[in-house]
Amino acid sequence: MCLGASGMGKTWLQERVSELMPQEDILEITTLSMNAFYYFGKEELKHKLLLIEDMDGAEAVLYPLRELQSKRKISKTVTLKDSKGNLKTVTLNLEGTVCISGCTTREQLYEDNANRCILLYMDNSPEQDKKIMDYQRKLSAGLIDQYEERKVREQIKNVHRILKPISVRNPYDTYLSLPEAVFKPRRTMLLLLMFTDSRLRALLMVTEFIRKVTRT
Repeated sequence: MCLGASGMGKTWLQERVSELMPQEDILEITTLSMNAFYYFGKEELKHKLLLIEDMDGAEAVLYPLRELQSKRKISKTVTLKDSKGNLKTVTLNLEGTVCISGCTTREQLYEDNANRCILLYMDNSPEQDKKIMDYQRKLSAGLIDQYEERKVREQIKNVHRILKPISVRNPYDTYLSLPEAVFKPRRTMLLLLMFTDSRLRALLMVTEFIRKVTRT
């Protein structure tokens, strides 16, 4: 979850990160009703990156999203008419795992979601303002090699496409601890473990990719 005041570039940052992912693995959500969420195909969202441009626009689906994050699947029983007009009960199932990224200016409003997420706070320092404006001026003046930027983005996308899932067991997980003041420590510890293991998994996958490329 990306947090910051309006105009700080939260959505811009999220869009730039999404450009490094294969487009077939991304689903952008502006507004979506809770009922519509359950009518995706059973595995349509599996291993997808869901981008929520503004959390306020997707407030109706925050509950099923939380359940999808926690349980990796959600279900809902509804009554539908068959081809003959007869009513029948149907259970709609949706499976994860999914990666969810969203932007908001109101952290407290989404507390239940925030404690399931890694929170990224925008840098609003004068030094960061100067760096951003310097890049904007160079881009406008044609001093930024946009072709090279696109080339790098495509390379990273293709790396994602060939990565394969691997199992990771970190023997140092038993040494991790949290400060006593941490909010909801049980959930935070699980989030920390998943985060460190994911970083290790990513490092191993990239190392394997580089090794294969070097061999060829």
